[in-house]
Amino acid sequence: MKLIFNPDDSYIHKVLVTAHEAGVIDRLDFVALDPFGSETQIWKYSPLGKSPMLILDDGSPLYGGLQVCEYLDSLSSGARLFPQGRERWRALRLMVLGDAMFDATALMRVEGRRPRAEWHLDYLERERRKVLGALDEMAGEVSRFVGEPFHIGHVCMAGGISYLDTRNPIKDLRLFPGDESFSWRANRHALTAWYDRIVLRPSLAFKLRLKR
Repeated sequence: MKLIFNPDDSYIHKVLVTAHEAGVIDRLDFVALDPFGSETQIWKYSPLGKSPMLILDDGSPLYGGLQVCEYLDSLSSGARLFPQGRERWRALRLMVLGDAMFDATALMRVEGRRPRAEWHLDYLERERRKVLGALDEMAGEVSRFVGEPFHIGHVCMAGGISYLDTRNPIKDLRLFPGDESFSWRANRHALTAWYDRIVLRPSLAFKLRLKR
């Protein structure tokens, strides 16, 4: 199988974790393609011009990280990240929550690369609100994680928090007073404790050295 991905491997965090959990990480060939490069070859793989995507052994493509994760999970011979029954819907809700927070963080960073005078402030404030709202929702859910089987919701929440932890556009862009000292950990002690434990899990601690 061939995984097409953005050279910034933060964008395939959930795919790497899922592949590791499913025991199929060694079955993947990695192809880094910049989707925005002037000479990118990504269009020959996807009509959407987006990554990540997975090319199966029979040549069939799967588009988007969440679809790729569910397929890789289906190959697991052990515990699955995508639960069945009633718990599936809660796991998927948390999956979307973490993924959307990741996207909002990334979109703030992209807009922040423009000259400050050209920023779309209403857009940035909306994305900032998404990040903070997602964090508060996670903090309200974290007490239910104790003893709960590890699932795709945890994967995506950890991925979203990890990206915010390292990039922190709220602190960098300083849209509101106090943003210059923003930390997602402040007053979210239970969520902080959960995150600091979960990132020690082998599949999250794992860092693949991707060949460019």
